[in-house]
Amino acid sequence: MSVTTVLSGGVAAALVAVAAALVYRDATRVGVDLGSPLSWAAFVVVTSCVAASTAILVPDAPLPGVLVVAALGPLLYLLERDDSMHGDGPADPTRLPSESERAEDPDE
Repeated sequence: MSVTTVLSGGVAAALVAVAAALVYRDATRVGVDLGSPLSWAAFVVVTSCVAASTAILVPDAPLPGVLVVAALGPLLYLLERDDSMHGDGPADPTRLPSESERAEDPDE
C-alpha cells in the first residue's frame, strides 16, 4: 500500500466519523421521531462503509452509484429530520409550505 492510499483512507474515515457525529448531535437536538440518534449515526457509518467496500471490491463500479450509496445515510436522515420538525399535520392545499409557517395575517 502506498502512502497516498493510507492517507486517503484516513481522510475518508475521518469524514465519516465527523458526519456520524454531526448526525448524532443533530438528531439528539431535534429529537427525530423514527429511531434513536445512535441508530441514525450508525446508519450513516454503514452506508459509507458499503460505498467504500463497493469501490474497493468492485473496481468497475460506476462512481455515481458509489456516491449515491455514500450519500444515502445522510439524505435519509435529513428527510426524517424534516418530517420530525414539520409534524404530521394535514396539508393545506391553498397555501405554499413557506406561507403555512407564518402567523395568520387578517389583511390577506
